[in-house]
Amino acid sequence: MGASPRLGDLLIDQGLISHDQLDFTLREQKATGERMGECLMRLGLITDSDLALVLAAQGNAPFIDLRNFLPDQKLLAMVPAKVATHYEFLVIEQSDNELHIAVADPFSKLAAEQAYRITGLIVQVHVAGANLLKKMIDRFYYLIEHPIEDEIKSITDKLRRNPNIDIDVQQLVYNLFGSAISYRVTDIHITPSDISSRVMYRVDGVLKPVYVFPISLHSRLTTNIKVNSGMDIAEQRKPQDGRMSFDFFGETFDIRVSSVRTNFGENLVLRLLPSRGSSTLNVHELGFGEEKQKILSKTFQLPYGMVLVTGPTGSGKTTTLYAALREQDAIGKNILTVEDPIEYELLMIRQTQVNIKAGYTFASAIRTFLRQDPDVMLIGEIRDEETAMLAVRAALTGHLVLSTLHSNSAIAALARLKDLGISPYLLSTSLKGILAQRLIRRLCTYCKEEATLTEEELKEFDLSPDGTYYKPGRCSHCQDTGYMGRDAISEVIPITDKLMRLIAKDASLDQMEDACLEQGFTDLRTSGINKVRAGLTSIEELARVVG
Repeated sequence: MGASPRLGDLLIDQGLISHDQLDFTLREQKATGERMGECLMRLGLITDSDLALVLAAQGNAPFIDLRNFLPDQKLLAMVPAKVATHYEFLVIEQSDNELHIAVADPFSKLAAEQAYRITGLIVQVHVAGANLLKKMIDRFYYLIEHPIEDEIKSITDKLRRNPNIDIDVQQLVYNLFGSAISYRVTDIHITPSDISSRVMYRVDGVLKPVYVFPISLHSRLTTNIKVNSGMDIAEQRKPQDGRMSFDFFGETFDIRVSSVRTNFGENLVLRLLPSRGSSTLNVHELGFGEEKQKILSKTFQLPYGMVLVTGPTGSGKTTTLYAALREQDAIGKNILTVEDPIEYELLMIRQTQVNIKAGYTFASAIRTFLRQDPDVMLIGEIRDEETAMLAVRAALTGHLVLSTLHSNSAIAALARLKDLGISPYLLSTSLKGILAQRLIRRLCTYCKEEATLTEEELKEFDLSPDGTYYKPGRCSHCQDTGYMGRDAISEVIPITDKLMRLIAKDASLDQMEDACLEQGFTDLRTSGINKVRAGLTSIEELARVVG
């Protein structure tokens, strides 16, 4: 038998890295002593998932994405924490006499042998990203041994009996953070009412009430968070912004805090962001579909011009821009970013952050970048005339400019840019592509149920009566929501020669939309309907996102 292919060669064969990137990594590896996969991920050249997909294909085993996975604690308890940690595997499912486990190395038999020895079940191996798997093992077993829900319930009971009882508020805050991270929460809302303080989590874009405390706790809770995030605890009338970090099993989270005074007291909103670039995705992981993915990859690799990602707050624009950066040759190109704030660190890219007090704005950053010999610029957001004009000029002088813009659709972005003072001629020669997107929840694969649609629903959503459609169920994997994770629905407009001429002529939006339809354009609603047809989401979720 011949020798197994080297990891670097496998990654090149899959198109995940280039020969130049492999050579660069080998030089870096000699200096640091890291393993090849670790070095590639630290440099941001591949993701944990990329490596796992290659190993899964090589080991002829299925890949599992643990990012949206919530385990059944009864199944986890079948294997002692020490065994799962030592042999690095996670129980993910049991079906009849089979036990499914996630491992990082499909070629090692130790994990499967241990799982069989303990449970007596036939073991099926799935391959997961090594770093993510280790985090999940540590996190989930900690929650079994230290049930945060029970600890918070105990505090609530004590406060109900005695509202002024002395409790460890710092530990309560840590418990809230740990609970939120475990349940894939993006935002925590702490909201006062007349007699209670409510904690709500935003999961997959939807707010969910989670805990309710007596109002006597609210000021103690907000004061603790404001102190830790560098805010003025004496100031409760004016809105404030703060920032703090939280370490949870080797992963550091950057927490942005916003406060505003309401009629019942201060309302806090905390956004949780992993602070390392390994959390970023590739374009093929965003759920755009094969055809749109090809268009986007080609557009993001253009040598010059402006590419815009549009959508409301929370629609995944920043995630897509980071995916666009992963499409770049970070070794052969000088890539500069200005962000507000830096959400993920990418070690091969020069990242900067807006500082209004120091006079460092999006506009001033573009001026500075032009003196830094740039190839690619990422501008966090185009929000004013000066930034829009400078971004266009940078795109016209041989640079690729990636940015975001607030508009309701891809076509509407053209009108928005004209409102910002960009002439039709400059717009036509600088703009290379527009992507509009929203995030739509995916049905939980463990509990989704077949749905019977009415004639009105079939007609409204242009669905065939012969199709199979699904609705959300309820299970422990999705916390009884029926959904787990999100995909993007999108509108993609590459600027063709015909569309360029229409933009230069200042044609109406209707004329430009007709031209887009001629080249196969699909709008957000149609993109969502395709997800319904594929059984990935429900019509209720589609109606919630796009109407």
